[in-house]
Amino acid sequence: MNPAELRTDVLVNLFKVLSKPDALEIFLLAGEGIENSTYAIEELGFSSKRYYARLRELVDMGFLRKTGGVYRQTPFGSLIYSRLFPAMGRAYDARDRLELISEFKGTDMEDDLRHLIEGELNLPDSAASTKMRLIDNYEAMVVDVIDICGEAKKSILMASNYLDVRVMETALRAIERDVTSSFIVGKRSLPSKMQALRMILSLSFTKTIINFYSNKVDVKDIVRIAEIPYSFCIVDGHRIIIDIPNAINDCFIVALSINDRVICDMFTDYYNAIWEAGESQSAIEALNSLRSN
Repeated sequence: MNPAELRTDVLVNLFKVLSKPDALEIFLLAGEGIENSTYAIEELGFSSKRYYARLRELVDMGFLRKTGGVYRQTPFGSLIYSRLFPAMGRAYDARDRLELISEFKGTDMEDDLRHLIEGELNLPDSAASTKMRLIDNYEAMVVDVIDICGEAKKSILMASNYLDVRVMETALRAIERDVTSSFIVGKRSLPSKMQALRMILSLSFTKTIINFYSNKVDVKDIVRIAEIPYSFCIVDGHRIIIDIPNAINDCFIVALSINDRVICDMFTDYYNAIWEAGESQSAIEALNSLRSN
């Protein structure tokens, strides 16, 4: 990966939290779910102040979330727990073998040896690494979302705290192409952004809304409003863009673009859980407000 593509400020904060032994123990315990913090404090041997301070850091960085009274790893946290941590452990144990790669650097054997060792250790190789890409600004994320939605063949699952006209136009056009689609709008961001949206509605979006209402699609079947901690969009079951916002003010920090069915399956399950908890009536009222405006 090009060092310029790394968001060092983000990585510093991520590693800063997980480098604390207390936070790491809580993070690992949450792999099975923390139903009772009192029992967790007793099991870990922490003071209440120490426990809740570390728990808050894990939640703020997006590693954990409280759902139904239980603290669990988010899909992002689960990815680190189930895939990155084991890979780092295997790489550490095999560090002497990995040194062999540097001995053959610049020779014809370098790539073959790298793939052999990384394959045996089940580490991501150079081909696999291209499945994930960092997006370092909001406009670039919007362009990528528009691109993958525009190329969608089968399905779009979108959960968003942003009401971006350009993305909404593209997503609604996908419905006209008979792409199976559903949308979850973040409840927290809706009131203020609805006002801003009314001011910037484009003519093309207005036409799209009219066409959308002309279809026989039932709004309650494709739109829900719910609490969502961050935005993500899954296309055709294997492409996903995940927004990682600032936990304090919800502003964009960085996004990930990933092409991986396993990760998409994890996020699809998460999407379905949010959908089931979402409100369809509020979504109908919101769209009616757009139409009347």
